[in-house]
Amino acid sequence: MTKGERRAERWRAAAATSLNATVQAVRHPLRWVRPHREALAQTAKVAVACALAWEAAVLLLGEDEQPVLAPLAALLTVQLTVLRTVSQGLRQIGGVVLGALAALGMLRLAGANFATIGLAVGVCLAMGRLLRLGSQAAEVPVTVLLVLSTGAPYAPVRIGDTLLGVASGILVNVLVAPPTYVSHAARRSAGAAHHLAAVAHHTAEGLRDGWDEKASDGWLRRVEVAARELDHARRTVAQAQEGIRLNPRRLRRGADPATALGPLQEGLTCLGHVGDQLGSVLRGLDDLARGERRLPHEADARTAARGHLEPIGEVLQAIGDALDVFARIQRDHVRDSGHTDELMAVLDRGQDRHTGAADALRRTDHGPAVQTLHGSIMDETQQILHELDPRRGPHPSALHPQPHHVVAPREEPMGLDVSTASASR
Repeated sequence: MTKGERRAERWRAAAATSLNATVQAVRHPLRWVRPHREALAQTAKVAVACALAWEAAVLLLGEDEQPVLAPLAALLTVQLTVLRTVSQGLRQIGGVVLGALAALGMLRLAGANFATIGLAVGVCLAMGRLLRLGSQAAEVPVTVLLVLSTGAPYAPVRIGDTLLGVASGILVNVLVAPPTYVSHAARRSAGAAHHLAAVAHHTAEGLRDGWDEKASDGWLRRVEVAARELDHARRTVAQAQEGIRLNPRRLRRGADPATALGPLQEGLTCLGHVGDQLGSVLRGLDDLARGERRLPHEADARTAARGHLEPIGEVLQAIGDALDVFARIQRDHVRDSGHTDELMAVLDRGQDRHTGAADALRRTDHGPAVQTLHGSIMDETQQILHELDPRRGPHPSALHPQPHHVVAPREEPMGLDVSTASASR
């Protein structure tokens, strides 16, 4: 297939996907709207803020004074969170006021010509960056150009348009407050834990059923995906931290959503450590599969050494089960004795299997390199069990400090359920 044919095939596939999505949206509009409701709500708020700003500008400033700039200010003001909306609005006002004052000064001193316009734009851009106006730094030279081109009387109108637009944007985003994103952050954090659990379960299955270099390479790719999921979860928690500030929804609720962010952050720290340690285990297994680091090069010797690692599979199975329970704790983001007891039971089982695996590996003799690998794997898996321990581990605050009633989870974890795992064995 030529390059042009491949490109045409990609275009046809993309067109078919778009057409299918459109058909599904027409057939099942409610099903299509559900995952996009936040984006649609944000779009609706922007539209209402722009309309409100236009009407306010027409009533207060008159239709002859370019009221379109008021809805433009509202369009730039409305953001995903109330705090970001207020910050954006204040920066926009600061940029417009600074630009208007600079333009009035230029008009008074030298008038409008190519030299003053070039100088004003350069100086105002520098001042906008110096004052950390961010994306609103461009408002300064834009205002300068508008005032210089239309005359000094336009300066107060430009400021008035901006004030009305910013006020409309803030008003709409406060009256129809965006979500705090805490629940979304909890689901993201739980998803990251489930990804790590899936890696542990998949590796455990491979160690029991036989594995090779290709399998170990797949495990490493899976843990990289889990690491990216952790990064997404961290960004979502940061968004939730911003989302609860100045948010009226926080005041309407009986419980402060901010109390959930501490456990979520600590839980992500714990999962980050677990991900690093699990990655170290998988890199060791990959080295053994490839015969690197003075590990056996001969195929028969590598096969024998891999076979002796089967007890580690039982330890990783327990680690995966513990991560699934930990995911439910993160998703509910409150402490519940049932969750804690279940996690401790799984970790105790993991400790028993770890002891049994250590005894089994101690009886094998494949040379110093393999023994060093065994010691490294046993140390990393022991540390994972310690990291997840809610009572004796380093992250007890990953659980909420006060017990609360927990609503039954609405989704099943991606990994193997603990009770099912226990029953099957």
